[in-house]
Order: sequence, then C-alpha cells, then structure tokens
Amino acid sequence: RGPCAGSEVSHSLSVPAQKGPGAESQGSDPGPPVKAIVLSVVFLLIFLVGSLGNALVLTILQRYHHSRTTTEHFLFHLALANLLLLFILPFGVTESLLGWILGNFLCKILSAVQKINFYCSSLLLGCISVDRYLAVVYAVHTYRKRRAQSVHLTCAAVWFFSLLLTVPDLIFTEVWNDSSNRSVCHFQKVGIHGNNMWLATRFLYHIVGFFLPLLVMCCCYTAIVRTLCQSLRLQRRKAVKVAIMVTGVFFLCWSPYHVAIFLDTMAKLEAFVKDCTMDSQLSTTIMVTEVIGYTHCCLNPILYAFVGVKFRNDLCRILRDLGCLSQATLQEILGVYRRGSGGESETNTSISTF
Repeated sequence: RGPCAGSEVSHSLSVPAQKGPGAESQGSDPGPPVKAIVLSVVFLLIFLVGSLGNALVLTILQRYHHSRTTTEHFLFHLALANLLLLFILPFGVTESLLGWILGNFLCKILSAVQKINFYCSSLLLGCISVDRYLAVVYAVHTYRKRRAQSVHLTCAAVWFFSLLLTVPDLIFTEVWNDSSNRSVCHFQKVGIHGNNMWLATRFLYHIVGFFLPLLVMCCCYTAIVRTLCQSLRLQRRKAVKVAIMVTGVFFLCWSPYHVAIFLDTMAKLEAFVKDCTMDSQLSTTIMVTEVIGYTHCCLNPILYAFVGVKFRNDLCRILRDLGCLSQATLQEILGVYRRGSGGESETNTSISTF
C-alpha cells in the first residue's frame, strides 16, 4: 500500500514544537485553506494576548526591580522566555500560508530560538518550584539573604543549557522544497546521523522539556502544600492555591501535546501499525494540542494578575503613575489588601504569592 497523503513530510519532520501552527502535519499538503486560515488567526491571537501579558509582567518587574524577591527574578526570565517564544509565531503563520521565504540562515536561527525559549520556560518553572520549596519548607529568612547574583547565575545556566540542547537544530534544520515545490523549514532526517539525532532530540524534548520539570514541580509543591496547610496565616494558605494552579496550568496545557507527539514518535519508530486514518487523526491532534500548549504563555500573566497580590498592587501603582487611577483609589485598593492579609507585610508574603 502506498503512503498516506502528505505522510512523507510528516514523517521527516522532527522539531517537536514547530514554529508554524500544524507544521508537523501539513507537509507537502497544506490542508484545506480554511483550516490554515483558522489556525493562523488563533496563533496570532495567542501572540497578541501573550505578548501583551508578558510584556506587562516584564514592565512591572523591571520598574520595581529594587524590591524583587528571588522568585520574581526567576519570573522575569520566565516572562522573557515566554515573550521570545511567542515572537516566533508570526514567522510560523507566514510559513504555514506562504511557505518558508526567509532563507536558510533565519530558518536555523528561528528554529533554535523557538527551542531555546521552550526549554527555558519549562526549566525556569522547575527552578521557581525549587526556589519556593527552599523558601517555604526550610529557613525562609536565611534563604532570603541569598544574593540576587546567584539567582542570575542560575538563570544564565538555564539559558546556556537550553542553548546546548538546540545545537542539533542549528546543524540539521534546513530549508527544502517538498513535492509541491513549497519551501519548508524543518529538521532533516537524512542518513543515519540525522535520523539518530532526530530521535535523540525528540526524547530530550519529552524528558528535559516536560517530564523532568513536571516531576520537580510536583515534588516541590507537594512538600510546600504539606507545610503551608499547617500554617494559620491567611497569605500562607493562599499560596496553596498558587502552587496548585501553577503546576496544574503547566500540566493541562502541555501534557496533551506531549502525549500526541510521543505517539507520533512511536509511530515513526514503527512501534505500532498506523493506517492513513490514524495518521490523519494524529496530525489533527498534534495541531490542536499545539494550540493548547502555546496558551500556557498567555495564562501565566493572567495567573499572576488574579492570584498574585504583589503583582496586582504594583500594577495599580503603574496605573496611578499613568493617571488611570487616583491616589485615593490606590490607597483604597491597598487598604483592602492589608485588611485581607490580616496585617502581614507585603514583603513577607511576596515569596508565596508572587
């Protein structure tokens, strides 16, 4: 039996999170124009909302950088990684509609940038969970004395490690023309070395980009929840909700996509028989779950705004400085916070409530 329509390119693609919506499944057959247009619109909406939210987080954290906690230093780098990850989406939308038109050099660079920032986002979430674990479960006051320089060194190590993980993309990602003479940018699985490197990057993506950070978050937040449930302080109890939401959002957004591409990896390794119907269903699943995964970049700022007390207060101060809020309204908002926190200082609660 002959191969399924578009399966040649689908089976040669290896970048787990393609820069363009549905890039893993479109290949030489870009699919119905309506589907391509709808996916492009959705990704552009994610780009606009996520960019605005993460830019706002960066603005707030930079404006009040002198009072940043160690956790907020990590959040700054996380927002930066999410923002850079979102900036790749317009290039992917262009590729899905017109093919790759930016040349081989930008193909390699943008593919690497996409992977770097995805790894950074996942690993920084793991670092944040460890940061809170040390701050809450162990000596909080001793931990706060740690210099901010060590946090920046940790973040620099995360960025450098993520860069190392993307070296294969810089080497093997190229522009080529498919059977319909449409230019595409993807990881080349040519020869034994290309195929082995593709397999290695796929499993690194699963393990380092998802399962390892998720395991660290689950372990750390379980210990944090156990510790905070023994505390009678209201703000400490609020941190239980923050911990569950942070871990839950990460898991709910990215686990469907990783399950889908893991099945795709197993199919490419011929671990099970896949007919044309299953191939089409799996390709559609990858496209849909990829959209869900990218919404994680949008949900983090929303999570900070609705749950993070310190974030909301800093945002209100910026709105006051811009003339959008009066001083009286700001004092009223801060007064509500102080009454709700039972008199605890903002500094004492910022570690557990962003």
